[in-house]
Amino acid sequence: MDNKHEFRIVITPFCNYRCFYCHNEGFVEEYTPLLLSPTDYEFVTSIANRYWGWDTVTITGGEPLISPIFRETCQRIKNNETKITVVTNASLISSPKKILGHCDQVNISLHSVTPEIYKKLTGTSYPVAQVIDTVTSIRSQLPHLTIHLNSTVVKGYNDTITEMEKLLWLADRVGAEAKFIDLASENESLIVPASEIQQMLTAAGFEVYDESVWQVFLTRDNTKTSITRCGFSERYKDREKRNLFLNPDGIISTGVPNELTISVLREIHARKEEEFVNKVEWYFPLAKRK
Repeated sequence: MDNKHEFRIVITPFCNYRCFYCHNEGFVEEYTPLLLSPTDYEFVTSIANRYWGWDTVTITGGEPLISPIFRETCQRIKNNETKITVVTNASLISSPKKILGHCDQVNISLHSVTPEIYKKLTGTSYPVAQVIDTVTSIRSQLPHLTIHLNSTVVKGYNDTITEMEKLLWLADRVGAEAKFIDLASENESLIVPASEIQQMLTAAGFEVYDESVWQVFLTRDNTKTSITRCGFSERYKDREKRNLFLNPDGIISTGVPNELTISVLREIHARKEEEFVNKVEWYFPLAKRK
């Protein structure tokens, strides 16, 4: 399967959850100034589409729905004929059609459907039953929206095939796809490598039908699932980078800690298209002209 590149827009560093293993998209801290507007994001995604053929974008955070400019940003990006994925914990989706109406895909961080485990992983009292109800509402109101239920696998918490099967069952019922992600952490005792996740799913009857640099795709009967190798992990630092991250202060990075970052804030605010393109291409080889 082709490994397409895209911008991951970190629209806000703030989150209403406190997942103890969160990698903050590899870079952003909560004191990061919010210096980009919806029209700035429209400018960047238009360039990425026209120059490099990047016709998808992922909006993330923090929790992106906290951002007061989320909906306008989605509307403006959609004007560029760019497909939008949003990564969210779903706790702030009061009206799916209104909030997600411009999106093509929603990746819901649902690390467990077991209440006690969900509470421990997310550091919140928000009930997982309400998240499940929201997932059902999303499917009901937006029947054509692609839904992924993302579970970061943490050893000692949700790393059993029983927990995985529960998520797979829910995904089947709502026409979604469960995705399992290995953890990026300096605490090795919490990590379940992607290879071990694959072994568990294979033992449960899943077979690999495709694979890319960063993902493995599996199927069992009519159920599909995937495993994503976390790009923030030291284990994969030598692999080809998949995406570029645009942070709300105008800094672009690969999302890998301690790697080169550049600021394109001046070029964005001044609408210097050619300067923006050249600067990104100089520093990040994955940005190539079509």
